[in-house]
Amino acid sequence: MSDIKENKKLGITAIVMMIFSVVFGFGNTGVAFFRMGYASIIWYAFGALVLFLPLMFITAEYAVSFREDDKKAGEGGGIYTWMRRSRGELYGFMGTFVWYFSIIIWMVGVCGRIWIPISSLLFGEDQTQSWEFLGLKGTQLLGVLGILLIICVTFFASKGFDKVSAVAKIGGIACTLINILLFVVSLTILVLNKGFFNEPIKGASSFLTSPNENHTIITLIGFVTFAIFAYGGIEGLGSLVDKAKSAKTFSKACIVATCVIAIGYCVGIFLWGVSCSYKQINVEGVNMGNATYILMNNLGYKLGLGLGFSTEAALGLGKTFMRFVGLTMLLGFSGALFTLIYSPVKTLLDGAPKKMWPAFFTKKNEANMPANAMWVQTLIVCVLVAIFSVLGTAAKSFYEILQFLSNVSQCVTYIFIIASFPAFRRNDKLNHNYTIFKSKASAIAISTISYILVSLATIFTMIEPILDKSNKDGTFQTLTMLLLMAIILISSVIIFNLYKKRVAKEGIIPDNDVINNFS
Repeated sequence: MSDIKENKKLGITAIVMMIFSVVFGFGNTGVAFFRMGYASIIWYAFGALVLFLPLMFITAEYAVSFREDDKKAGEGGGIYTWMRRSRGELYGFMGTFVWYFSIIIWMVGVCGRIWIPISSLLFGEDQTQSWEFLGLKGTQLLGVLGILLIICVTFFASKGFDKVSAVAKIGGIACTLINILLFVVSLTILVLNKGFFNEPIKGASSFLTSPNENHTIITLIGFVTFAIFAYGGIEGLGSLVDKAKSAKTFSKACIVATCVIAIGYCVGIFLWGVSCSYKQINVEGVNMGNATYILMNNLGYKLGLGLGFSTEAALGLGKTFMRFVGLTMLLGFSGALFTLIYSPVKTLLDGAPKKMWPAFFTKKNEANMPANAMWVQTLIVCVLVAIFSVLGTAAKSFYEILQFLSNVSQCVTYIFIIASFPAFRRNDKLNHNYTIFKSKASAIAISTISYILVSLATIFTMIEPILDKSNKDGTFQTLTMLLLMAIILISSVIIFNLYKKRVAKEGIIPDNDVINNFS
């Protein structure tokens, strides 16, 4: 009976649900509305068409072609295997290294943001910027708390994967509940208010022009990275093709999932306009870290007024909503943090050649966890948290730079994956039995278009802050993004060259197809 269960193949519905649970992020809709209002909708739809769907198809072709390599790598090869077999080991390692550090940067951001849901849960509002202890306050205190948090998470996660999976499951359920709440309550308010929107719809211009007076064409293009980041996690989903009933089933599921997630994001952004206007949310004290919580507080308040509650009772309902979103987002962050404290480092260690890392890194503890590598990872996170919490004295600047860095590093990863695809399709020695793009020309054309658009969006995102005259921290943000990305790429080359010298000294000859295929 157990063998039957293990061999059971997934249908379209099951695959769509798995993709949705990994990709869809509730907080993305709130941040999008906060930054651009209804005008963000078109960019999220655009991101689904130019990145999400093409990249799903690309990763599916990779996964089928290199499934044997992934098995040899202990199912840890993933994107590293795809890129190194397509463009060479140096290229693959650089792309994987950038991807890994995009996770690191995400963890740094969570170390600060996770205290907002905690404050929301305890007090029904974001009080993090007023917290003070031993002379530390604002982002500095959050940095210290974040360092303590990541140390605790690493300690428990290193005790075994069962600790990781248990927290991750709870987080997934919590995120599903909060999405349902937004849709149901927003529609209820819309009915109670007889179709009235707090953010008025002024024809097509509402969806094409941002109400933010500081937005330019560069900031609009740069916003695409937010839309791209909203579809983060795609790179790990191509392997689902092996679990589908057929390749055709997986292809259909990708299309359905793209539609469901894109519509979910667009409708979610649109529904925030039912209970809140763009001007109401863009006030002092609101930033990308707490915007979603403020919106949820306001959602509860507007529901109370719609139901005829007194102002005091409506405010109380708003705080209840904020406590609920605080709890669910806390569980969601915790689940993701426990998963990502382990999974990326496992991919980096298992996917790379055995001699790439010192024995100290790859050694596993009694719980079969790479504890040493996890603690080194934690040290890196702690150092970055300390740096950003000190430099980002203003909460808005602190959360913005971390969001920008996370978006850019994730997009650079996608640039690496997409850019290796033409070489993959042109190489007739590789397995191309499963192809969604039926001709080499169509595969290269679509991947090239996605590559150009994602690259332009990434470049504009990095230079946009310095061009924004209203952004006092623009120069710092742009230089930080450029410097950190340069450090990550240079570090990957240095590590790879040290590996080559080490294996050459030991007389080990790497696979020629791997080392010499970089082009």
